[in-house]
Amino acid sequence: MPQVEGDAANAERKGGDIEMKKVIVLLLVAALAVAAIPTVVMAQASLPFTTDLIADGRDTALDVGDLTVDADGTITFQIDEANTDWRLEETHLYVGDGAPAKSAPGKFPYKHEDLGGESSVVYTINLAAYDVDGDGIVYVAAHAGLIMQIGEDPETGDPIFDYESAWAQGDEPIGKGKNWATCFSVVVPVVETPTE
Repeated sequence: MPQVEGDAANAERKGGDIEMKKVIVLLLVAALAVAAIPTVVMAQASLPFTTDLIADGRDTALDVGDLTVDADGTITFQIDEANTDWRLEETHLYVGDGAPAKSAPGKFPYKHEDLGGESSVVYTINLAAYDVDGDGIVYVAAHAGLIMQIGEDPETGDPIFDYESAWAQGDEPIGKGKNWATCFSVVVPVVETPTE
């Protein structure tokens, strides 16, 4: 009889070993599955950085100019006057320590409105002030409201305008990605503090 009990104990121990191996295999599979999920890591651009302003980012996307971020914090919206009749009616600019949660340009902290068809708008921003976590990276989202004269009213002679939106092309969609609103990140230059 003792032999039978030993066989039963061995079988029970082997059954436990098999269950433990199953748990370990499941844990390894789960860990590999998590590791295989792509992690969105935005590329940080060094300064100066220039990207396209894209109007109507749907099927008829059009490059209407550039947005440039310089190391001194100068951020310039520039329309390509040689290749488009679109002009700037308003600009909205976001700079922050993280990407904006929503593509609501009217809520961005910097804006120029009622521009009346300018071809260039310049902001000067202290980029380092937005690097709250000290990792040397800030995020930029830039939107432009565009205007283009498409004719004149035959009775009054008043101009007739068309309107469109443009976003600076970035590598990460803003919000749920339901439109062409994007942002990008830049590496903020290190400012040396003089020692006395």
